[in-house]
Amino acid sequence: MNNQVNIGTVRTFDHVEPNKKYALKPLEEAAEVFAAWQSWNKIKDQPLSIFYKQNELLDECADVIQAVCNLVTALGVQDLKPYMQACEERNRERGRL
Repeated sequence: MNNQVNIGTVRTFDHVEPNKKYALKPLEEAAEVFAAWQSWNKIKDQPLSIFYKQNELLDECADVIQAVCNLVTALGVQDLKPYMQACEERNRERGRL
C-alpha cells in the first residue's frame, strides 16, 4: 500500500481574505465529507453503487483541500511544504507513521 497522496498544485480562489468566512469553510466542507462517507459506508459492499458514492466522497475531500488552501492563501502563504513536513514529523513522533 502506498502511504502517500499526491494532490498536485492547488489553484486558489481570487480575492480571499483571512476572515471568518474562509476560516469556517474547511469545517463546512469537512461536514460534507462525513455525510458523503456515511452514504458510501452504507453501500460499500455493493459493487455497482460504490463507484458513484466513492467519487462523491472524493469530490468532497477535494473541496476540503480547496477550502484549506484558500485560507492558507488568505494568510499570505504560498508554500505549505514546510508546514506539511512539520506535521509529518509530529505524526512520526506520535507513532502514526
